[in-house]
Amino acid sequence: MQRVIFVCILILFVLSGFAYAKVSGNCNNCHTMHNSQNASGMVLDSIAPGTDPNCTTCHNEPRSVLLRLNCLGCHGQDPGGASNIVLLSNIPQVAHKASTDLAAGNYRYVFQSDPQGDDAKGHNVHGFNDISDDTYMTLANYPPGFKSEYDPSADNYQTGNPYRIMCAGRNGCHGNRDYSGQLQAVKGAHHENDTLLKFGAGFTETGQGDTVGKSYRFLYKVHGAEDSNWEATLGATDHNEYKGSIYGSSHSSPQTWDSINTISEFCAECHGDFHLGGSSGIGSASPWLRHPTDIVLPDSGEYSAYTAYSTEAPVARQSIPAGTTQASGTVTPDTDIVMCLSCHRAHASLYPDILRWDYSTMVSGGGGSGGCFTCHTLKDNM
Repeated sequence: MQRVIFVCILILFVLSGFAYAKVSGNCNNCHTMHNSQNASGMVLDSIAPGTDPNCTTCHNEPRSVLLRLNCLGCHGQDPGGASNIVLLSNIPQVAHKASTDLAAGNYRYVFQSDPQGDDAKGHNVHGFNDISDDTYMTLANYPPGFKSEYDPSADNYQTGNPYRIMCAGRNGCHGNRDYSGQLQAVKGAHHENDTLLKFGAGFTETGQGDTVGKSYRFLYKVHGAEDSNWEATLGATDHNEYKGSIYGSSHSSPQTWDSINTISEFCAECHGDFHLGGSSGIGSASPWLRHPTDIVLPDSGEYSAYTAYSTEAPVARQSIPAGTTQASGTVTPDTDIVMCLSCHRAHASLYPDILRWDYSTMVSGGGGSGGCFTCHTLKDNM
């Protein structure tokens, strides 16, 4: 496999406090005025020769916002590396071979050359895939379940050559999707003071979503509370907190930027069918046609036993109190919300369909624990 190779001498990067969006340090660590110094270009990230010439153009030429690196230049420094966080500069890595994946998952699982890799295990983001995949990564159609009325961006998702799934921008997840370019979409976000998203006295939902930098993980308009190490370590009170709401209480179709603040509403920008109400959607009552999202976890029967928070099947909160100093270790049925990320990772996972667990091993009456049985606590031994 030919893989994107990033030639980044990032030992130079001493970005103190990079766990927060407001970075500090020398401007020339990330930016260049003229992309020239001592007769050499200043761009740090590059790709292997012989790959898609269109990629070479994008990766090796000067780029907008005067940056020396693109998204993957920082967050995908070494897909085969053993670190999930580059410790010197505290930058989370979205593809790696560390023993622990971060909260959103790990793009290594979509590499065809990886022993555990398969396209069905993640979003096929341009740059994190085998080069052989690149031909059919050019989008000939829309994401599964796409409904244009749920996409609030100015021009909707773009298909056809040369459009691909990207990290940010119109065809990506991060940043303001009204902009087609990745760097323009996240412009300024790394310089925002995002204390309001961090556990501690300064945490508050008030003001979250006003800008990309004040949105949960740069997912424009989304609210939440960000774990300081991206769930590299986990515990009862050491995890992200996600924003959720009851379907119908704040949802709208068409979906606009002003109607979005939950993680499920965000997923619906591309996968609206799976978020749709009524007879063809998730419905509003039993019998379910699709697994429900944006409903409260019932407080009766088997569901009432899910009271200790599990990162294998996390729930969302209808509100996260101002001044919250740490994540909650409890689940409150009839209050907390079943969301898209209760079952799925965001980037890629070890399991098909970006699931958090191996669905093929969930056997009703077969014993076991975790996975589906985190919520369906009685079906493992029916």
